[in-house]
Amino acid sequence: MLIILDPVMSKSTVESREVKFPPSEAFRFSIESIKRRFVRALITAVSIILGIAFYVGLRTMSDIMIAIYGSSEAAKSYQLWMAIISLIVCAVGILNSMLMAVTERTKEIGTMKCLGAMDGHILMIFMFEAMLVGIIGGLLGAVIGWLAGVLIYIGEHMNIVFSSTLLVNYFMRMAEGILIAMILSVGATIYPAYHAASMDPADALRFEL
Repeated sequence: MLIILDPVMSKSTVESREVKFPPSEAFRFSIESIKRRFVRALITAVSIILGIAFYVGLRTMSDIMIAIYGSSEAAKSYQLWMAIISLIVCAVGILNSMLMAVTERTKEIGTMKCLGAMDGHILMIFMFEAMLVGIIGGLLGAVIGWLAGVLIYIGEHMNIVFSSTLLVNYFMRMAEGILIAMILSVGATIYPAYHAASMDPADALRFEL
């Protein structure tokens, strides 16, 4: 998968022996990395779950309120502000969590580079990890948020809560939540992973959080 490069190799020799690292191998490596760091990955996933649950829950309750009380200008304004607030809270939580998750692994990145990994290899691995954690966390968060939003109104307005129109909205909100989680997770990983991958291996190994 990765090779240890002989320091006396010429540049042309190194280039000719550069290992190919296909996306399928990076994906497998990412899964193994998540398994090895399961507790840390779980902590990161929990922050994503909470953020997405908050977003989907508020959006779901907003949709139900409009279905019950009507779509007035005030209701539309309320829905817009709820979407903005929930998205900001969700984004801050996910971005902070992913930034810390990558930054604290700078030494690990330095070790990978010493073993012959290229900058692109490292970025690919971290992108896949972020995408997987984002999808799983987003899916769980979307389900939890939807349940929380529905349970509040299910007692008195069951017929409205499970109307065909709202069911379509629920799936849309959940899809939004999963997409947001994936985009924010990957987006928050790009800069710190690129920065760490671009560091000199010796500097990366000396890095202190």
